[in-house]
Amino acid sequence: MKTNTAILGLGLALSLACGSSAFAQGFAGPKVADAKPGEIRLFVTAAIREPLDAVMAKAQAAVGKPLVVEYGSARGNLKDEILKGQDFEIAILLPDVNQELLAAGKIRPEAFEIARVPVAIGLRGDVQVDVSTPAAIKAAMLKAKSIKYAPTGAALLTVKNLFAKLDVGDKVHDSSTLREEVPLAAGEYELNFYPLSEIIPNKKLKNLGPVIPQLQVPSTIQVVIGKNANDAKAARTLINFLQGPAIDEALKADGMDKSVINSTLK
Repeated sequence: MKTNTAILGLGLALSLACGSSAFAQGFAGPKVADAKPGEIRLFVTAAIREPLDAVMAKAQAAVGKPLVVEYGSARGNLKDEILKGQDFEIAILLPDVNQELLAAGKIRPEAFEIARVPVAIGLRGDVQVDVSTPAAIKAAMLKAKSIKYAPTGAALLTVKNLFAKLDVGDKVHDSSTLREEVPLAAGEYELNFYPLSEIIPNKKLKNLGPVIPQLQVPSTIQVVIGKNANDAKAARTLINFLQGPAIDEALKADGMDKSVINSTLK
């Protein structure tokens, strides 16, 4: 228990130091593959990292067993690890990823929605940028020294929507594949597109708020149970906790909306 708590704390510290986009790629923190017998294994999209960390102690108490949480990119390293055969108890991912995992026989068909989060714009650079209309966002994206987003992250559908509807996909300075920070001179700036829950805790960014509704594709956070889960009972106990009131304030503080919808994947 103490070891896991320490590792979780170290992962959080590293994520804040490096910025949420680096953490979203799954480069820091504990790994499900290293879990010990009896520990409950979770794969979790970085989009809900802050709220889950805020209630981690309560969640662990509710389950009554140690939790090993591996954060990362839902469409990237987390999906890849599951498809390669890594077993787990629950995964907190995105609907399109879960459909793919179901087709591959890696998860059970039940899906439990726990939250939704809009994609927001984070500004890096000492400038003023207008993002209040489609035309303004287009102009801001074209003038930006750098456009950052996670190529496999939760904001991807909104980014694709922006590129297509604003016709800027091949005209912007796309830095999504760069791990290093793009240097900015006076008057230059970078726009970051991530779930609001990842923009808020990133101290390097000024939160410009959610992408306007006509260009927004909110991320739905959905929980599933592993096909070969060792402890399905504990998994369901944790899901009940996540759909209950204990996490509501943490979700709200991180720009997320509580959403409790259960469904069967097909």
